[in-house]
Amino acid sequence: MRAKDNFLSALDTASRIYGPAREMCTFDYESFEESTFHPNVAAKIVGLAFLCGVAAWEDFLCSAYLGYLCGYPSPNGAVPRTRFGRSPNKSYALLLASGESTPREAERKMRWSSFKWVKSLSKIHFYSENPFNQISESDIRWLDYAAAIRNRVAHNSEKAKSQFKEIVNNIASEPKGSSLPPGFSPGQLLITPLSQLGTNHSLDSPDHHWGDLFEGYISLWVRLANQICPESKPDA
Repeated sequence: MRAKDNFLSALDTASRIYGPAREMCTFDYESFEESTFHPNVAAKIVGLAFLCGVAAWEDFLCSAYLGYLCGYPSPNGAVPRTRFGRSPNKSYALLLASGESTPREAERKMRWSSFKWVKSLSKIHFYSENPFNQISESDIRWLDYAAAIRNRVAHNSEKAKSQFKEIVNNIASEPKGSSLPPGFSPGQLLITPLSQLGTNHSLDSPDHHWGDLFEGYISLWVRLANQICPESKPDA
């Protein structure tokens, strides 16, 4: 499925933006005297790279979901069974998924940033064994966190600040309403080592260099993309 290839390419681009900025996020002599950016500025770049990753994930979900509604197979040839037949094209699939009659209204109706919504919607269009319905609640919680982090990168509203504060406290297992460190940004959260987040997550990977939350999300998205659009079977 081309959607998956495009998604992995976009994650690679986000990682290449993140990498150099991550190098400059350490507060030491070199970061102040020899680096291109101040560590706080570098952390903002990490946040922007993350925003690119979240956008790519939502584009992938949209393309994969509508593609499956049209009967397009995953890389291993599997196609989720649809309850009401296949759509003739993705444009009609969008109208079907949204329940709207015009593309503009249909686009507004879709909520690809909420995987809970995607999972619930999949039970209407596909049978229960569909790959969207198989995503675990633990992974969905991390996807919800990603949306809140993205919103804080993109917006300075009180709602975005409040949501960000809430998920930081959840991730750090701090009491609800606990104050964040002064100036604490999404980028600073994303460079937090996974080792500081406890063991109640599935974000680790031997491929990590820094072992932080940003890399954890890259690993999560790649794993979920492979779950939603599996590759060829080993014995194929």
